[in-house]
Amino acid sequence: MSRKQICVAASILFISSLLLATSPVAAGPEDQHFGPFASTSPDNGSCGNAWAIDTFDRFFDVHNNRDGSFDVKEQFKNGSFVTNAGASPGACESDPRHGTTLIAGVNGTFTGYLDFTVTGGTFNPSGCSTTPAACTTTAGFVAVTFPGGTQGCGSTGVCKFGFEYAAGDQGLAYHHWADVSDKTGADLFRGDIANF
Repeated sequence: MSRKQICVAASILFISSLLLATSPVAAGPEDQHFGPFASTSPDNGSCGNAWAIDTFDRFFDVHNNRDGSFDVKEQFKNGSFVTNAGASPGACESDPRHGTTLIAGVNGTFTGYLDFTVTGGTFNPSGCSTTPAACTTTAGFVAVTFPGGTQGCGSTGVCKFGFEYAAGDQGLAYHHWADVSDKTGADLFRGDIANF
């Protein structure tokens, strides 16, 4: 193939790619990403008590369903926790493999996610830029990014979530606890972070 033919072929390929990129077929709905937002929050265990204080970065991915609703995937990354004294996070779970108590000052790490749907309101992608402090909580993010919107669990009525916690030795009897959604969206607890 001559140099002229290669240049013509490359030009045709470049123009075709531009047409495809700007065509309605190629331009699917784009997810919008928000974060990180440095956050701190108490963490409730199976007994309802604040067993730890969490520090983490919060991220949100928003997908426009083109039907007036938006799917939101919230991620909790770079998470760490410091425990409070009292009941362990798994102390009141139904699974028998857990402890009961926890001392203060145990350190560990965690990661998690929460999937939910927002309906109604007006999508405001600059909400977090205008009011970044609001986006350090889920409710604040919904309020400034979807003014007038309602957070829910989509057509299935089930919100999905999952959180995994781990701690090193530190004299613990249990080192791993999980709080995940079951098929109905309720809490399903496994394991524990506990001294006894």
